[in-house]
Amino acid sequence: MKESSKRRKPGEEEDDGQGSNTNKDRLSSLPDSLLCHILSFLPTKTSVCTMSLVSHRYLHLWKHLQDFDFYDVYYPDSDEEAENFKDFAIFVNAVLSMRSTRDIRKMRLSCGQSQLDSFAERSVDTWIRTAVGAHLEDLHLALFSSEGEGFKLPLPVLSCTNLLSISLCGEIFVELEQSWHVCLPSLKTLQLEIGNVDVNSVDILLSACPILETLELSFSTESLAKLRVPSSLKSFKFTIENDTEVCLEIDTPGLKYLSLTNITFGNATSIGNLHNVEEAYLDASSESESVDPLLTLLQALSGIKRLVFRCYAAKRRLLGTEPIIDFPKMHFSEFRCLLHLELILPTFDPFLYDVLQKCPILQALIIHNDKDTSPVKHSLTAKPKSVPNCLVSHLTYIHFKGYTGYWHEKEFAGYVLQYGLVLKTMLISGFLSNESKKSTKYHYRRKFSNMPRGSTVCQVKFD
Repeated sequence: MKESSKRRKPGEEEDDGQGSNTNKDRLSSLPDSLLCHILSFLPTKTSVCTMSLVSHRYLHLWKHLQDFDFYDVYYPDSDEEAENFKDFAIFVNAVLSMRSTRDIRKMRLSCGQSQLDSFAERSVDTWIRTAVGAHLEDLHLALFSSEGEGFKLPLPVLSCTNLLSISLCGEIFVELEQSWHVCLPSLKTLQLEIGNVDVNSVDILLSACPILETLELSFSTESLAKLRVPSSLKSFKFTIENDTEVCLEIDTPGLKYLSLTNITFGNATSIGNLHNVEEAYLDASSESESVDPLLTLLQALSGIKRLVFRCYAAKRRLLGTEPIIDFPKMHFSEFRCLLHLELILPTFDPFLYDVLQKCPILQALIIHNDKDTSPVKHSLTAKPKSVPNCLVSHLTYIHFKGYTGYWHEKEFAGYVLQYGLVLKTMLISGFLSNESKKSTKYHYRRKFSNMPRGSTVCQVKFD
């Protein structure tokens, strides 16, 4: 068979000799609306500058886009920083001015300038205000600056009635007054990671979001103020970047996920209606002698299934010989649904025996010794009068991270091995890996291998 040496031109389709095309340009046959939807997932610069090279049809298609993603690489204090931002501004201005539709559905803007000047401030303000309108549903701003308060958020953003999602990251200045018109009736997702924040302004903002479901906050604050969390939340992540005390008011009956990082509870903290939370990460403490706010939080989470607890609560107790938390004196019966528990401790603590009693169906326990402090000298610990139910019928996995080899750790490990009737794996890591002497490694391996075991299938592993 004689092969054709004729080359096809770009866009020309191959004929199989029977009147049908075997190499159709299926993409070009799609309607404009669907092509615009595909282009909406690409950075705007790619849609405008690159896609027109694929086909002549795409030359002006981007003008009908309602979704924009403007991204400028930010290199602080570089020699070309000012010129790069001007080039970026020219491109953004051209795209926004040449588009055929005035309606913007989604806007993502990422840029920065080390030393803010009036040109950069006016440009960013104009671009954001251009996006504000009745059709705006998704706004993502990542704005960076090395000096000053940063970029000011235009107030009209906070009165977009159809906004579903807002994400603010970087140096964005948000300051609100109670009398200002802030209304976000459709907002379901809010992410704030914006440096130094006035908590009162955040509280005003949250009060304007009646159906908010996902809330992520990460900032520093200079003043103590009350923060009221919307009752409609399903997921809540809160991180304080400095050591300021906060007063949280949480009443969220529909909440499923909770994460609190570096949170120091104030005495005015109010917590309730967390019975539907299934998973939580807690890195919280109380600066006062009382740990009541933290205990109240744990009581409210008694129906949780998965918990990671960074146990630095009641810092002053570590200076003495009291347990970190006195579980037997807590006024709730047990974590009746808890399956997975990870405890991050500043030092090993005997309250772990009580933890086992409070978690009747616990399946996995991870104990992470941070080694931030020297071991506290506890008096001899009284073992539970009855073997915890989880050891008898549920606990299959336990992991000691940062194992130090002190007697109270060995004693607890021996207790779990002896009474863990369904235990399958005990993993010990972070101790023998740092030991250079083979004899020491052998000694500990042998010691654990000689401990009585309640489970015939249990394996002790060293990592």
